[in-house]
Amino acid sequence: MLNLFLTFVKIGTFTFGGGYAMVPLIENELVHKQELLTSEEFIDYLSIAQSFPGVLAVNISVLLGYRLYKIPGVIVCTLGSIFSAFVIVLALSYLYFNNGSSQLLNAFFKGVSPVVIALLFYSFISMLNKLPKSKQNILLLIISFMSIGLFKINPIYLIIVGGVYSLWQK
Repeated sequence: MLNLFLTFVKIGTFTFGGGYAMVPLIENELVHKQELLTSEEFIDYLSIAQSFPGVLAVNISVLLGYRLYKIPGVIVCTLGSIFSAFVIVLALSYLYFNNGSSQLLNAFFKGVSPVVIALLFYSFISMLNKLPKSKQNILLLIISFMSIGLFKINPIYLIIVGGVYSLWQK
């Protein structure tokens, strides 16, 4: 369990941007390095984690922790995934509020922004490559993209509709 804790501490420490920006590192750690999940299982975990409220990495840590060690695993993995963020936000908040506006912090976040966009793009391409290339999936992808991008529909509605539609197809 210590290894799981440290894995999620690492994920929480070295990912910025949250959500989809974290996907490449989470996948690399859990699928390729630790071999705790297969690629197919990771996509399943990602789908489940997206459909629940909360932080993506925390949701994945809960699922994996429960699978491996039940409730103690959930606690250890969840604490690991939030520990670094808690400490970093606490330290940055202290610096920011004691210094007003920090040029150092502003410069840091300005440099991190393009990296987060690149990670998001990588996540999109990676997930797109794993998506079965059926007409139905491509049509749902286009409709979802247009619904969010052009019509500003809340993604939660699309997640619910996608889940219901998938269940209906079974």
